[in-house]
Amino acid sequence: MIPFIVLAPLAIAGGGLFGFAEEHFRRKRLATQSSSQTTPADTEKQEVPVMASGEPVQIKRSAIAARTALGLSAAGIWYPALIPVTLPIIGYSTYNWLRTRYLFEKPMHKSPLRILAGLALLGSLATGNPLMAALVLSVDLSGRKWIAKWTEGAQVIDNDTGKTVAPSGFMERLKYLVRVMLKGEPRWEWFPALLARVSMGLFFAISGWNKLFMVSHWKGLLSAMIATGLPYPKFMSLVLAWLELAGGALLTVGFMSTFFSIALAFAMIVAIVTVEIPYVIPPGLGPLDWLDWFLYLPQVLYVLIFLWLVIKGPGPYSADAVIARKLGFDDDPEEEPAMNSEESTLEESETETETDSEKKSSRKPGGHSWTPQYA
Repeated sequence: MIPFIVLAPLAIAGGGLFGFAEEHFRRKRLATQSSSQTTPADTEKQEVPVMASGEPVQIKRSAIAARTALGLSAAGIWYPALIPVTLPIIGYSTYNWLRTRYLFEKPMHKSPLRILAGLALLGSLATGNPLMAALVLSVDLSGRKWIAKWTEGAQVIDNDTGKTVAPSGFMERLKYLVRVMLKGEPRWEWFPALLARVSMGLFFAISGWNKLFMVSHWKGLLSAMIATGLPYPKFMSLVLAWLELAGGALLTVGFMSTFFSIALAFAMIVAIVTVEIPYVIPPGLGPLDWLDWFLYLPQVLYVLIFLWLVIKGPGPYSADAVIARKLGFDDDPEEEPAMNSEESTLEESETETETDSEKKSSRKPGGHSWTPQYA
């Protein structure tokens, strides 16, 4: 059996060689593609671009590999068999880490932070502690990426395209955060709608299933219906249970979301009026205390969420959104007239400009119009 002191350097070196081979063949493939797209004459005139190491390629891959190694090495505390698997991943991440830097950084032999990170990495590898090595790589790469994003020095060159990637500076990002805190982020408005719809759908589907197929829940629902004095309590219990099961299940996938949101909200309003207010809220309270108890009822929160879902809609990740796109209802009807009016205004202004230019060009200095003669 190979001792660990020999296996560890071999595994780390194997991961580094894999990273070297991957980068070598990737550059060779890109060179072949670029040469096939250019003619020999263009190749002679074209200067070879200088590729700087950047986050879109090496730093990103190194960070992913470091996080993977960190998770595996952490799991290796309980399952030691995972440690040999972690070592080549650390070697791959270390190779990319050694040869990559942002353009705002100093070279490694002049950067104190990278020197300290390198010493910590060597020490952890020498002592056979892959967890600390993966942690050093993850922290260093994450810290450099954070600094690059929040400073002006984040300009890197994408090795695949050769284009400079320049994120906005600190003040622009600060303004963005202030705007998000004051007005929210419209690009993520689909996420709370999805979360609310799925959560409410699963809650009511599970509740309806328990009421239909668990005796204790069915008896509790039936006794509550009888206590409220509603007519046909058994029939009403069956209707409510099936509405919760079917409506919750279809609400989860986003099919007929508006209809079932209205139906379930109506059921919650009936429950508030017939059960919660007479039997849950204590009598004899003052207006503010009564309002406090009323707003504390979970059914009130459910009604508010359903009302929001009715107005907001089920979101793009739903069956209703797919059906709307198939039927051609995906576009906002209010935006089309505005766009059409803008286009018509632009066309009118262009027409007026052309007419004025024609009038100006068709006049002599004396003010008389003339028609150009063509041979």
